[in-house]
Amino acid sequence: MKLYFKEKYIGDILDANREGSWVYGIFKPTGNYEKYKTFFEALTNEDNVFDEGQFDAEWLDESNWYIADDQGNKEGIEIPAVYPDGDINWRWR
Repeated sequence: MKLYFKEKYIGDILDANREGSWVYGIFKPTGNYEKYKTFFEALTNEDNVFDEGQFDAEWLDESNWYIADDQGNKEGIEIPAVYPDGDINWRWR
């Protein structure tokens, strides 16, 4: 599977599994990930309050996030949680 923001390919998702309404896996970023790295770090850092105002409003719009399967079929997701250790979690929209 592949993670997309709009039409931008951000990285691959390996070993995806489901637990309740959450899906999780291992995230392997592409070079496009660097643009979003600070956003994901802020989103997943439980020690800090997330400040929506410091990020592009389009990044906070869930309609811009997708997962594509191996055939290229895209399905919408909520904003994914991409952790510095390579874990990724999301829920389907």
